[in-house]
Amino acid sequence: MKQITLFLALSAATILSAEPLERDATVYATADPSAPVVGSLPRGTSPELAAADAPDGWLAVLVPGPHEVFVRNGDIGKNLDIKPGSSLYVAPDTSAPVVGRMEAGDRAELKGLRGDWTLYSYEDPLTGFIKLATPIALTPVATGPSIVTGATVVPRPAGSDITPAGVPRFIEGRFTATRGFIGFRHPYNFQLMDKRGNRIAYLDISRLLLTDQIQNFEGRLVVIYGTASRLEDSRRKGMVIEVEGLHLK
Repeated sequence: MKQITLFLALSAATILSAEPLERDATVYATADPSAPVVGSLPRGTSPELAAADAPDGWLAVLVPGPHEVFVRNGDIGKNLDIKPGSSLYVAPDTSAPVVGRMEAGDRAELKGLRGDWTLYSYEDPLTGFIKLATPIALTPVATGPSIVTGATVVPRPAGSDITPAGVPRFIEGRFTATRGFIGFRHPYNFQLMDKRGNRIAYLDISRLLLTDQIQNFEGRLVVIYGTASRLEDSRRKGMVIEVEGLHLK
C-alpha cells in the first residue's frame, strides 16, 4: 500500500493502474471474499486503481457502471433524484455494504421500489476490491482498462406464473392502472397484464412507500415481487398480489 500512495502523489491527473492480471479476478463490494460481487476483471486487464485503503493482499479498483444500487427513501428528493452525500447500498438493508456515496453530478436512473428502499441504476464508476494471489506492480498509464461488470445483487425473475401458494415470487407483466366505470369499481387501483392484454392479477401496493413514484411505472413492463392470493370478494374471481418489490424489466 505504500507503493500505491507513492504513485498517487506523482500526479493528480495521472491514472494509476496495475500490471495486467495473470488470471480472471472477481471484484467484491468490500475486501472480503464473502462480500457481494460487483464485477469482474478478465485476464490481461490492467486494473485502474481506486483511491481507497485496502488491507494486505487486496487491491482497490474502479468498476465502471451501470450498477444496481439501493437508496433509502429518506435520501430521495421530491424530484426523485438521490440527495448528494447519500449512501449507495448493494442490498435494501442498512447492514449491507455501502459501495459509494452520491455526489453532485453523478448519474442515476430510477429502476424500482422495495418497501422503504428505492432501486437505481448508478452509471458512474464504483470502488471494488480484488484479492491478489501475489503482489503486482503498479504503473501510471494514460487510459483506463476495460472492465466487465459482474453479477448484480438483485435477484432475477424465476418465472411469470403465479399460484395462490402464499409464497413470495417474481411475476413479469405490464403495470397499468385500473379503469372504473358507472356501476363498477375495481377492488384495487393497479393491475398486472400479460402480453395479450389480459389481467394476471390486481396489485396491492400498500406495502410500497413513496407511492407517488408509481406513475413512472404505468404502461411499462415490470417485474413484481410479492405474494399472490385469491380475491376475498366472493362476487369477483381473480388474484391479487401483495407487492413487496417493483422493478422495471
